[in-house]
Amino acid sequence: MVNSLTKNKTVATRVTLDIDNRAKKNLSKQGITISEYLRMALAKAANNEVSLVNFLDTPEAIESKKEAENGKTEKIGNINDIDNWINKL
Repeated sequence: MVNSLTKNKTVATRVTLDIDNRAKKNLSKQGITISEYLRMALAKAANNEVSLVNFLDTPEAIESKKEAENGKTEKIGNINDIDNWINKL
């Protein structure tokens, strides 16, 4: 059986050099390139085989929500503190 791949679209994205290097290193352990990985990921997305992670459903987020709902939070500042922090970024 011949496996032919007709390429008719290029997809580009930007990432940091660190992410690129770490991705190449980890994917090479699986014997694939970044391009091959992205082709597989996009094929899964096209076939609706992707399950996105909802970080609000993580155990940590659920526990934090319970703490907030039960008044078990600690005040560590006010809106001015946040504004000052943001202005320093």
